Amino acid sequence: MPIHNDNRHAHAFKRCVRHFLRSRRGNIAAVTALLLVPLVTMFGIATQSGSWYLMQRAMQNAADTAVIAVATNGGNGGTNYATEGKALVASYGFTDGTGNVHVTVPAPTTYAGTGICATTSCYEVKVTNVAPLYLLQLIGYTGNAATSSGARGQSLTAGALATTLTVNNPVCLLALGSGDVINGDGINASSIACNIFSNGNSPHCNGHSLTEGGWSDSVGAPQASNKTCGENAATGVAQQHGGLTAMSDPYQAVLAANPPSGNPCSKYYPDSNSNWAANGGVSASGDPSWDGSTKFSCGDFKLTGNVTLTSASTVLVIENGKLDLNGFNLQTSSGAGLTIIFTSPNPSSAAYTSGGTPSSFISNSGTLDIAAPTSGTWSGLAILQDKNLPLQSITYTGNSPTFKITGVIDAPAVSLLAKGAVNKSSNGYSCFTLVVHDMTIKGTGDLFYVNDQAQCPQAGVSQILAPAGVIGKLVY
Repeated sequence: MPIHNDNRHAHAFKRCVRHFLRSRRGNIAAVTALLLVPLVTMFGIATQSGSWYLMQRAMQNAADTAVIAVATNGGNGGTNYATEGKALVASYGFTDGTGNVHVTVPAPTTYAGTGICATTSCYEVKVTNVAPLYLLQLIGYTGNAATSSGARGQSLTAGALATTLTVNNPVCLLALGSGDVINGDGINASSIACNIFSNGNSPHCNGHSLTEGGWSDSVGAPQASNKTCGENAATGVAQQHGGLTAMSDPYQAVLAANPPSGNPCSKYYPDSNSNWAANGGVSASGDPSWDGSTKFSCGDFKLTGNVTLTSASTVLVIENGKLDLNGFNLQTSSGAGLTIIFTSPNPSSAAYTSGGTPSSFISNSGTLDIAAPTSGTWSGLAILQDKNLPLQSITYTGNSPTFKITGVIDAPAVSLLAKGAVNKSSNGYSCFTLVVHDMTIKGTGDLFYVNDQAQCPQAGVSQILAPAGVIGKLVY
C-alpha cells in the first residue's frame, strides 16, 4: 500500500513538470526580461542619434546663413562681420558662450590643400555644441566630451565657408564732372534701388538719401554716413563705395558711331536762328511730315502747335540751337519713339546766347512727353547731347517746361539744378536714366522716385552698370 501511494505521487509530480514545461504562460515577460538590455540600447541609440541629427542640422543651417552674411559684410568693407555672424547664429538658438555653445568667426583666409578656398580667401563660421547623454549611459556609453556642468555628452560640430561674388546694379544717375558733382538738399525719401555714380567726390545729401536701397559710388572717398546719398532702407546703414575708377559715358559712343549727317549748319547760334521757320519751325498741330524719319534743324526748333508722333522711331537733330516748346506739347503716342539730338558741326564754337551764360537747351513752357525708341540705333535714347557742346547751367522746376520722359537723357554738357519731378512718358514704360556733368537736387526734385528703372528692358534702354558691392556665396 505505501509503495502504491509513492508511485502515484511520482506520477503526479511528473505530470506537473510536463505541464509546466509545456505551458506558455509568462513567456513574454521572460523574453522581455532577457531582451531588456538590447531593447534599451536600440531605443537609446535611435532616440539620441535622431536628436543629435536634428540639432546638428539646425547648427548647420545657422552656420550657412551666417557665413553668407559675414562674407557680404566683410566683402563690402565692414569690420563687424564677426559680431553679425554670431548674432545670426544666435537667432537660430545657438548663442555663443551660452551653455555648451561656441561660435567662431575667424578672419578670412585661404585653406591650402583643401580644394576649396585654396587660392581665394574665404570667410568661415563654425558652431560647436555638446549634447547631453540620456539612455546611452545605461549601456556604458560616455560620449566624447563634457558639458558645461561637467556631465558627459556628445560633441557636435557644424561649419560653413563662403567667398564673395561681385554684383552690379543699374546706374540711374551718372555725373561726369570733378569735385562735388552730385548733391542733395532737403530731398524726399526714396525707395529706388539703383546706383548713383560720381566721377568726382562722393555724393553729398542733406535730408534723405537719393537712393535708399541702392549704392552711392564715387571716385572720391566716401562721405560720413549721415551725409551719404545711398543707404539700406531697412537698416539705415550707408551703402557707398569710394576710390572707384571713373566711368565713361556709354551713350556718347552711340553718337560717335552714328554722327548726324544731312544738313549741317554753316552758322553758329544765334545767327543760325534768323531763319528758324524755314529750317525747323513746326506749324502743324497734328502729325508732322518728319514723323518716322530724321529731321534736321539749323538753329532753334520751335513748335507752333501741339505735335504727336506715331512712328516707332523718329530722330530730331538740332544743330546750333535748342528746342523751343513755345507753350505747346511734343508727345509720342503708344508704341512710338523719339530721339532728340543736340549737336553742332563745330561744337566748341557753338553757344546758346550771343553773350553771357548759356541757357537751357529745352526752353519755354509746354510739355515734352516722349518715349525713346525701343529698338534700333537709338534704342532707349530720348535726349542725346554732344559732349563737346559748351557747358550749360540749367534749372528744372517741373514746369516751364514739364518733362515726362521714358528712356535716357544723356546731357554731359549740362550743370543741372533740379527742383521738380520727371515723370515717365504717358505712353512709355517706367525707365529713366540721367547723365549730366553735375547735378544738385532740391526739395521735390524727385527725379527717380516717380520714374524708376523697373521697366528699362522693355523700354530698350542699355543700362549703365556699376559694382553694387559683393554678396556672400556659400562654397562649403
